[in-house]
Amino acid sequence: MSHPLTRMDPVRAIYLAALCLILLGAVLTWQTGEVQSELLLLPALAAAGAYTLAPQLRWWFWKRHPPDLPTDLAPLLDRFPLYRSLDLAGKRDFRRRTFLLREATDFQGMAIETVPADVRLMVAASAATITFYREEFLLPGFENVIFYPHQFPTPEHDVLHASEMYPGDGVIIWTLKYFLRSAIEPHKYLQLGFYEYARALFHIDAGVRSAVAAQSLTWEEIHRLTDFSESALKGFIGLEDIDRNAVTLAVFHSHPEGFAHRYPERFAALHDFFQLPATR
Repeated sequence: MSHPLTRMDPVRAIYLAALCLILLGAVLTWQTGEVQSELLLLPALAAAGAYTLAPQLRWWFWKRHPPDLPTDLAPLLDRFPLYRSLDLAGKRDFRRRTFLLREATDFQGMAIETVPADVRLMVAASAATITFYREEFLLPGFENVIFYPHQFPTPEHDVLHASEMYPGDGVIIWTLKYFLRSAIEPHKYLQLGFYEYARALFHIDAGVRSAVAAQSLTWEEIHRLTDFSESALKGFIGLEDIDRNAVTLAVFHSHPEGFAHRYPERFAALHDFFQLPATR
């Protein structure tokens, strides 16, 4: 069971403490006839400051006491092979990383009123998978995620497509139904969360790209492993220029058993580079 601190909202705690002090000040003022200004004014100022700095306060607290995910959301993580392979401590670490990545990400919907909680969780879990080997697992510069209800064009790619990572604005863009299909059924569709976060990681750390490129699968090998042909992958994403190294890293995580069976040496090299659990 998580320690109570890990479930605390620090801003709410400040509000409650301020309210208690203000009530105490009001009672003492009524009983003594003297205005208890310190107990009335200072807590009100603290609450106002907490309201203004709420995101920063929560982030500061959560980084030191990372919360676990609510139990109703945690089962969604069983769709992620890395999570399933971890022991209890590893699973807890994965869930807490997923929580922090979700809170660090700004989700926006275009013609979508709100991005559903399960979608936000699967985005964060995709990022947590790709960066699990890193102590600093956040992806600075890629904290913005946009969802469209349909395929979209952008200034960078003036064709309808379903997935894009744009470093210039630090944004990853997906078509909602395509992302959901890929996250729920990664054996039928390329897992777009793994793919785009792999590309983001390559952009942040060129050494990772080099390490993956040294073990990269050819399009024919990817097809044999996944049944995803090069043309099918391009059709699914909607772009002609797709990153084979990022696809390799995506299927390394979405098809670990098949990858290890068909290409054991390259799987072992990637497994060792990313320092993943031996039980995987």
